[in-house]
Amino acid sequence: MDTNSFLYLLAGLGTINGFVFGLYLLFAKIGKRKANVFLGIFLILVSIRFLRSIHFFFAGPETVIFYIGHTAFLLAIPFLYFYFKASFSDDFSLNLKHAIHLLPLTALLINSFNYKNLISFVFLLIYTLLSHRELINFSNQLKSSHIKLRVHNYFWYRNLLYIIYINTLIYIFNLVFRFVPYIFGAVAYSFIFYLMLFYWNRYQQYYKQRKILKKYTSSGLAEDEAEKYKTLLFEKISNDKLYTDPTLTLKKLAELLSIPYYQLSQIINQKMEKNFTDFINEYRIEEAKGLLANPAYRDEKIEGIAYDSGFNTPSSFYAAFKKFTGSTPTQYRKKAISN
Repeated sequence: MDTNSFLYLLAGLGTINGFVFGLYLLFAKIGKRKANVFLGIFLILVSIRFLRSIHFFFAGPETVIFYIGHTAFLLAIPFLYFYFKASFSDDFSLNLKHAIHLLPLTALLINSFNYKNLISFVFLLIYTLLSHRELINFSNQLKSSHIKLRVHNYFWYRNLLYIIYINTLIYIFNLVFRFVPYIFGAVAYSFIFYLMLFYWNRYQQYYKQRKILKKYTSSGLAEDEAEKYKTLLFEKISNDKLYTDPTLTLKKLAELLSIPYYQLSQIINQKMEKNFTDFINEYRIEEAKGLLANPAYRDEKIEGIAYDSGFNTPSSFYAAFKKFTGSTPTQYRKKAISN
């Protein structure tokens, strides 16, 4: 196989697979349906553009094919931004005001082949920056919601942007300085597509967790209802000593209190400004302090008191005790009994 054939194979595989995967996203029933459609359209149109590059390199210029490919690319650019908008906002939909995003098509008015390509990729860079802004807004929303999605879900968007940034900048520099042959743009797209596909495969659980985030941040929990739940929470925790159960989890506590899981999480995280572990451990440490100061438990081992207070292991007890009291259980016991 000669070099040209090898380059054709590399460029063709990624480009055709990108087209097929774009078609798959149009009909896939996974993740966010509308966002998938936008990403699918983006991949299909970009793949058409790089099919044009392959044709141009191996068969020479052809006016009709060139304009079809270039028009497809310019139409594709806004769909990257639409993908990010739809991923982070369930209410996003296209309307007449989005006709402004046809602006990249003005690049077709440029007569110079190189300048037409250069301006097109500058438009792609601008829309990548706009998409990055949407990601930053989403990241800020996550931080304020106190819900931590698994790392690779956020990183899918970040890495997708990085991939496009790198490819776009390399392409722009190559158009200006010509340090690699033209066909390498299509070859690079093939590698980038497979890299994107790798991150996509790690991203599939995102939609499920995003639904949790939406339910959490838009739970509509009224102030009086939150206060009622807080009162119930304090009463049951204290009177029934639920914290002494070492298997207690947020979900289990929500079931015991008959409070929706996401609303109980919201009460603890936002109303009390604590996480669940610290909230429960405060009660456990207070229980342990009472036992350590009780003469009847003078001969009880520290480990026994840890288990009686609801801790799974002595090490977690020692760490929590030091965190909340500033001393060790042994030091606290000596001081309490001597007084």
